[in-house]
Amino acid sequence: MGQMILIAMALATGAMIPLQLAFNGQLGTALKGLVMASFFVFLTGVLATGLVLLIARTPLPDMATMKAVPVSAWVGGIIATLYILAVVYLVPKLGVGSAAVLIIAGQLVTALVLDHLGAFGTAQDPITWIKASGAGLVLAGAALVKFA
Repeated sequence: MGQMILIAMALATGAMIPLQLAFNGQLGTALKGLVMASFFVFLTGVLATGLVLLIARTPLPDMATMKAVPVSAWVGGIIATLYILAVVYLVPKLGVGSAAVLIIAGQLVTALVLDHLGAFGTAQDPITWIKASGAGLVLAGAALVKFA
């Protein structure tokens, strides 16, 4: 797949995040609760993923494959739950734009550190002054969006 297609896919994926923030915040407000909103976000996600698995006829992994997965790889579901709970709480209070830019800033800083360390089996990619400057600009942008 060409680099430009991958970049376009990444941008389109990023464009979905503010929509997800808005919908999750709306759900939390409508259901009057963080935990119930999180439950239904994940329930609809499981149903949608199950449908994709059925349509794609994706075979389930065997038990040996499941047992070989590192314990740390399963933490993503816990983090996703915490993320959804935070989004449902923050969006009605901060707005979609402020919540999105602050979340993105947190993602970028954490991603740079994980890449720098080569954490969790990712390719090691050291933080350079240019990358740190870019992260600084994103943090400054987040401050401008939130406080301007």
